Amino acid sequence: MPFILVFIFGVLVGIAELVSRHSDYRFRALATAPSLGYLFLNGLLSVFALIVIDYLRPQWLGYTFDAGGALIKQPETIWLVLTAGFGAAAFFRSSLFKIKTQDGEISVGPAIIIDILLDVIDEAVDRVIGNRRLKDMTEVMQNVDFVKASKSLPTLCFASLRRLSPEVQRQFALQLKELVDDPNMNGKVRALSLGLAIMNLTGKAILLEAVHQLGDDIRA
Repeated sequence: MPFILVFIFGVLVGIAELVSRHSDYRFRALATAPSLGYLFLNGLLSVFALIVIDYLRPQWLGYTFDAGGALIKQPETIWLVLTAGFGAAAFFRSSLFKIKTQDGEISVGPAIIIDILLDVIDEAVDRVIGNRRLKDMTEVMQNVDFVKASKSLPTLCFASLRRLSPEVQRQFALQLKELVDDPNMNGKVRALSLGLAIMNLTGKAILLEAVHQLGDDIRA
């Protein structure tokens, strides 16, 4: 039973991580083969951590021995499960130090394995759900005029969110400026790109409702 519980706990930790990285299509992202493989790996790592704990039997965790070294008492199962689940997650996401490069910081330690896996998974998930994003965006932004929507649409979408940080909004403003200033991009591409940029921050439901509420005010 402890091995099943700790495996489930490890999978849940992986789910939380993947969901936070693909917030617009959470369930579709989890259903991809690379994501399922990552979740299975997280479960196995947690089971491995439990095996190590059971082998070492650290006294700080609650293992008690008599004078002859025989085991008298062991911790409650729930504490073993929590320790193995969080312990595996903490250890394999830790780094001894970080090296700064032109592409950003590189973790040196167990975290480098997880970082590489997540990068591979992110690319694979993007390819799988990228087609779905474009199809959804074509429906949502149908007949939307970029010039009319460029100010009112993001304003309404962002106003519905209470926890959208100023830094994220500044980054969006830079994306929007690039769309406005590019003379070689046609209106349809600009409108679709605007919708994708907003949806990445708010999700499809909020964007769809905002387009509906604004109606003819933003349509060509």
